[in-house]
Amino acid sequence: MKQKRTAPLEVELKFRVDDPAIFAAFSHSTTLGDFLLKPVGDGEHQHNVYYDTPDFRLRAQRYGLRVRTVGHSRIATLKGETLTQDGLHQRPEWEMSVDSDDPQRWSPGDVRDRAFALAGGAPLQPVLTIETLRRTVRVWRGSRCVADMALDEGVIYAGGREHLFHELEIELLPEGARNDLDELGALLRQQFALHPDNLSKLARGLALLDEATPDVNETIQQVKGSAAMTVATERALVRPLALTILDRAAPATEPVHRRLLGLAAACYDAAWSSGVEGRERAARDMLLSVRIDDLDADQQALAAALAGMTRPRVRPQRDPAFIRLSAGDQNVALRLGAILRLAVALAEHGVTNLTVAHANGSVALTLATENDDVLEAVAARSDLWREHIGPITFACLDHDTLPPLPIEPLDPAYATLILTDGLQGGEPIAEGARRILRRTFERLLARLDAVEKDEDPEDVHDARVATRRLRASLQIVEGVFDTDLLRKLRRGLRQVARSLGVVRDYDVFLESVCAFRDRLPEERRAIMTPLIDAIGAARAPARERMLADLTSKRFERFLCQFAVFLTTPGAGVVDQSETGAPTRVRDFAGSAIWRRYEEWRAFDAVLDGAPDEVRHMARIAGKRLRYTLEFFADALGPNVNQALEPLMDLQETLGRLQDAVVARDRVRTLGLTDDAGAQEYLAALEAEHDQLLAGFPRLWSKVDSVTYRRRLFEMIIRL
Repeated sequence: MKQKRTAPLEVELKFRVDDPAIFAAFSHSTTLGDFLLKPVGDGEHQHNVYYDTPDFRLRAQRYGLRVRTVGHSRIATLKGETLTQDGLHQRPEWEMSVDSDDPQRWSPGDVRDRAFALAGGAPLQPVLTIETLRRTVRVWRGSRCVADMALDEGVIYAGGREHLFHELEIELLPEGARNDLDELGALLRQQFALHPDNLSKLARGLALLDEATPDVNETIQQVKGSAAMTVATERALVRPLALTILDRAAPATEPVHRRLLGLAAACYDAAWSSGVEGRERAARDMLLSVRIDDLDADQQALAAALAGMTRPRVRPQRDPAFIRLSAGDQNVALRLGAILRLAVALAEHGVTNLTVAHANGSVALTLATENDDVLEAVAARSDLWREHIGPITFACLDHDTLPPLPIEPLDPAYATLILTDGLQGGEPIAEGARRILRRTFERLLARLDAVEKDEDPEDVHDARVATRRLRASLQIVEGVFDTDLLRKLRRGLRQVARSLGVVRDYDVFLESVCAFRDRLPEERRAIMTPLIDAIGAARAPARERMLADLTSKRFERFLCQFAVFLTTPGAGVVDQSETGAPTRVRDFAGSAIWRRYEEWRAFDAVLDGAPDEVRHMARIAGKRLRYTLEFFADALGPNVNQALEPLMDLQETLGRLQDAVVARDRVRTLGLTDDAGAQEYLAALEAEHDQLLAGFPRLWSKVDSVTYRRRLFEMIIRL
């Protein structure tokens, strides 16, 4: 007779934890009765996705299917009907390793075959997600390893809702017996405020789904960023003012250009109505949020460039949407931007109506306002008009005598665009990352513009930081965009980064030497003159080489290519998710942050007595962690500063240690190793170097602490 196969049985005791501080009691080995509790490792981040059919066939049969990802490992688990009493959970459980998040791609096996049979041919799809930080404590009784105790904290995401949890689970191991579990549970309840919990994490997630009742207005808010946006835009003023001015001042405008102006104005109205900070940039980003099917990439970028023309000071060469355009399209953008800029000024000053006339080669606007002060303010914002369109005059008229402005329906493409304030955990990573990259690129353009003027050494520093941040950001999004494309963009930034770095190192060196000189008695300060003169002489040609790199045709072409990538929705995106749904920020950021932290923390094993080169490598790893945290700062929330501040303090010390190393090399390169002033300066640096090294372990330990890791993970699980 064929023997019936029995399922492995999972037996565990589960408690709800009201006070998470209880977990600290298990951070080191301890005894409880005749049990010995030993922590295992530092904890792990578990990304758990539960699957079911669209009509929840597995749930109806009291089964749950989970894929747990820890690092690069995926385990699929099928759990059967659970019997619970006083926190004791018993259920059949099957497990198998899988290579994909998509059940359709799994190899045959117990979990796959049983799940497919339960689904009855219906597709299996994600229904809820649970992010968990698990710390494991192994429980010994004499020579027997009887149980694993899991200290879990995390967030359940289901149906647009979330639930934070802290719980303690005790899972019986093969060497353990039921009485071990009962006695351990009783001891824990006596010593700590624990409550037996008959609900599994999956049950809690399904309860969230049951509570979820989608609301139309809430959906609009999630998609658009403001529940009142559509209504507010319909009654906003910028779009009707801009289109009225265009139609009456330049009636021969091509229809596509009129459409682009209308879209740009509608997005500006939306950003204004939502109250988002930096509405010019928000409007631009909204126009680039998704691909508009019936516009080509240059036309969409042209519309986005118009939003930048509304800033108080117009600097189009700092806008990636503008610099990607051809010379002809740039001229169109400047003319349309002048109209949008004027319409915004009118709306800001309460002008709700106007007339437009032509007289003696000039456009004459008569505004529906009795306030003469408005004329001066609006005239000041017509600067772009005068430069790129021609003369314009303004006059006041009682608005009661004017017919209302014509109102037309919104462009259908507008309904597809997304206004987002900061990076959101639930948005697709590709376009969210592109938006952050675009803003970093803007800062680089602004700093490069300032560097050419050579008015402040800090401009070189800021440009160098922007270049480093941009290169680091391109590393962060590896796997989101095409690898060859990212490599090409990073390579294009490398040469200018080197040029900026040489000049910046001389600036830091000179600033440090001058500060040292100023601390000397006045009669001894002349001793530093040879070193200061030598630094200035070496900096001059380095600056010339830097400017040559920044103004080269090669670098100009590179900036344009970079701008095209940053202002073309969908460009370079690789197929990231095996589920068929776009990978979200919350699906990507946690592992990216934790990987950078682990790469930094690995230096802990080699820092004791390490040479300067190793500390410098640790500093670079710390910078990458910092840039990753800052990249996802909006999504992580305000508590990100708790992770950034101790890291920045550590980086500051590592930077000062490295400055001393660079100074020694510079003195040698300048041929001043025998110069008295240079040697006195280096001796002072060595003394400071020793002081910094003495305080270094304390700063390192703050970032290497359990508290820091817990804060880091708490931010990740709330994404």
